[in-house]
Amino acid sequence: MRGLIVNADDFGLSPGVSRGILRAHREGIVTSTTFMVNFPWAAEMAGLLRRAPRLGVGLHLNLTTGAPVLPPAEVPSLVGPDGRFGRSLVRLLARMRPAEAEREWSAQVERFVALMGRPPTHLDTHRYLQAYPPLCRAMIRVARRYGVPAVRVLPPGVFPEGTFPPWSPAGPLLGVALRRTTALIRASGLAAPDRALAGDFDLPGLLTRLDRVGDGVTELVTHPGEVDDLLRSLSSLQEQREVELAALTSPAARERVQARGIRLMHFGDLTDAARG
Repeated sequence: MRGLIVNADDFGLSPGVSRGILRAHREGIVTSTTFMVNFPWAAEMAGLLRRAPRLGVGLHLNLTTGAPVLPPAEVPSLVGPDGRFGRSLVRLLARMRPAEAEREWSAQVERFVALMGRPPTHLDTHRYLQAYPPLCRAMIRVARRYGVPAVRVLPPGVFPEGTFPPWSPAGPLLGVALRRTTALIRASGLAAPDRALAGDFDLPGLLTRLDRVGDGVTELVTHPGEVDDLLRSLSSLQEQREVELAALTSPAARERVQARGIRLMHFGDLTDAARG
C-alpha cells in the first residue's frame, strides 16, 4: 500500500492561509491540516474547520508566532518584554526552558479540545521545532498526557538536496538532530508515518515528490494559502504559499496520485489502521 498524508501546516495563522488550505482540500489533494490555536481569531477558524468533516485536523504546536495561550508571566523564557513569542529561533532555543514549552503546549492542546470538541489527530510543530531533541521529548510527553495517538516524524533526508548551502554546517547538524528525534519518536509507541517529505515546491516539484511515494505511509508537508495583510505581518513565507496552493489544486496532481496508485489518507486513518 502506498499511503500519502498531504498535511497543510498553519491553519489559523491568518484568514487567507485558512481559506487557501480549505481550497486545497476541497479542490485538490490536501487531506490533513494542523491548527494554530493561540490567536484571538481561533474560534472563527474552528468554525471553518467544522465545515470540512473529511479533513483530518491536528495541532500545530507553536512557540514563535503570536502570544502564548498561558499568561506570559507563566512562560517568561518563551516571550519578550511585550509578552509575545519572538520570531528568532536562535534566541528561542538559547533562552527557552523546555518545561515552560511543555506547559504552553499542554495549554494549546486544551485550547484545541475546547474549540473542536475532540482531541487532535496528531501533533506537529511550527517551524519544525520538534527537530530540537528537548522539544521533541516535550511533544511526546504532551501527546501521551492528552491521548493524542500520532505525531509527525522528520527523518534525515526529509528536506530536499540543496535546502542548505554546501558550506553551511546547518545541514549536517540538522541531520544529527533528526536521527536523534526520529529514534525518540519510533521508541515512543506513538503512531507516525514511515517517512516524510518537506520543503518548498511548485507543480513540477510536487509531481517529483509524488513519484517518490513508496510502500507504507508518507507525509508530504505543505504550506498552501492565500496571502493577506495579516499573513504579511506574521510570516516571511508568503508568495510561496500561493505557488503551493496552485500546485496542490492542479488536475495534474490528482492525475499523478491516481496513476501511482496512491491512497490519500490523514493521521486518523493511520491510527485506525494500527488499531485494526
